[in-house]
Amino acid sequence: MRHVILVLMMTGLLAAASADRLVRLYDMTPGQAVQLIEEDYDVANVDLRGGFIDIMLPDDRVHEAALVSVDYELLPREWGELLPENSRGAGYYYDPEENWTFWCGLAADHGDLVDTPVTIGQSYQSRDIYAIEMTSGVGGPKPAIIFSSLIHAREPGGNSVLIDFANWLVDNYDGGDTRAAYILDNATLYFIPIANPDGYQYNMPNGGMHRKNMNFTLGNGIDLNRNWGYMWGYDDYGSSPDPNSETYRGTAAFSEPETQVQRDFVIEKQPIAAMSYHTYGGYLLYPWGYADILTPDDPLFDSWAIQMTADNNYEYGTAWEVLYNTNGDQLDWSYSGTDVPKIYCMTPEVGDNGFWGSQNDTTEIVRICDECRPMNILFCMFALNYVGIEQQGGGIGIEPVLSLNSIAPNPVTRNAMFSISTPSSSVVEVTIYDTSGRAVDRVSSENPAGGALDLYWTVPEGMPAGVYTASVTDGSGSLDTGRFSVIR
Repeated sequence: MRHVILVLMMTGLLAAASADRLVRLYDMTPGQAVQLIEEDYDVANVDLRGGFIDIMLPDDRVHEAALVSVDYELLPREWGELLPENSRGAGYYYDPEENWTFWCGLAADHGDLVDTPVTIGQSYQSRDIYAIEMTSGVGGPKPAIIFSSLIHAREPGGNSVLIDFANWLVDNYDGGDTRAAYILDNATLYFIPIANPDGYQYNMPNGGMHRKNMNFTLGNGIDLNRNWGYMWGYDDYGSSPDPNSETYRGTAAFSEPETQVQRDFVIEKQPIAAMSYHTYGGYLLYPWGYADILTPDDPLFDSWAIQMTADNNYEYGTAWEVLYNTNGDQLDWSYSGTDVPKIYCMTPEVGDNGFWGSQNDTTEIVRICDECRPMNILFCMFALNYVGIEQQGGGIGIEPVLSLNSIAPNPVTRNAMFSISTPSSSVVEVTIYDTSGRAVDRVSSENPAGGALDLYWTVPEGMPAGVYTASVTDGSGSLDTGRFSVIR
């Protein structure tokens, strides 16, 4: 009877000033999601598992929901707009001024790990777009990992997640969690918290549901996540040529200053990995989005995603597997290797209570941060393990004559198998080191005939989650090493 309640509410709504409202359509199919997008409805969320689709409708068009589904309901108003008491801020979310203050304060309090925000360019309306660098003083040049949010101006939940992760890193670097030290000692992290500052500022006093930038030359802005240069305008389903569509891609690839600024920053920093945060739905996405094609790295992405979503139960896959096709988006450009070497990139769509559903209550903000913090930690560790740090192997001046071929599974939860090759009969020993270089465990076995050896190891009770190095020796002066992660 949800639709009956909706109809009874419409009389009052139609008399009020028009505003955007989230409407949930039940008993929907993937084909209907495609149809709604092709008809230029503002599709906010597609939940194929739950069989529903959320769309944005002005109050004076809510009755159109009945034309699509016989079962629908209005979602809480605060899911889709800032309430009057928050109309000059963002409630418990960080408004632009509060965001700047947070990052400056973090740098002041933790100057050994966090740099003061640096302007990397300007938006269409000449607002600063800034980035924050986080790393420790340990070691020399390090691979870069970029985290960004608010490329869509109505999605502040991603910004909350970035703030939470930055706080976790500085709070745990000195002894709290070896994973924080590993990440900051081996990588340089960059945060771009507000990638669309004009749109976000516009949402502060005007209701909260503007998605695009503020270039109103032809319509009501450009969808900055359809304005990137790889497969831009591939078709009119994954992006729109209509200036009034919520997925309008602009007049050309990188036509907008906001995407130009991020592109140039990425080209300068050459990151190995990137995470671009969005809301909402509870998904973890990776390339490709432009067509129903899997990347050569899809098995790798799947293996990362399985571990990253083990606790939060986010649905994972490519955009077209989980939601719908997108073209000209940030993910595809980052992975494509078009202007910069291939970046291992993912997009979380966080939360399940709309765009602004936590503005009056921190409970949901805390929940999405708790859901995403482990994803961020694992993402950094996976990226560093896979592409970030050169493997060390072989004694000084000695050609390696034994090999640690693989560690499986990786990450390790309880048991692991080290696959080793030795040239002759020997006693093979594997020593496990933590990130400080301290030996924490050993396991050994005879290999009487030489050749292949599978050596099994069990994670000791009380061994903390983190990244470890396995060093293999055979008594001849040769060694080989490999990295792996332990998760709990």
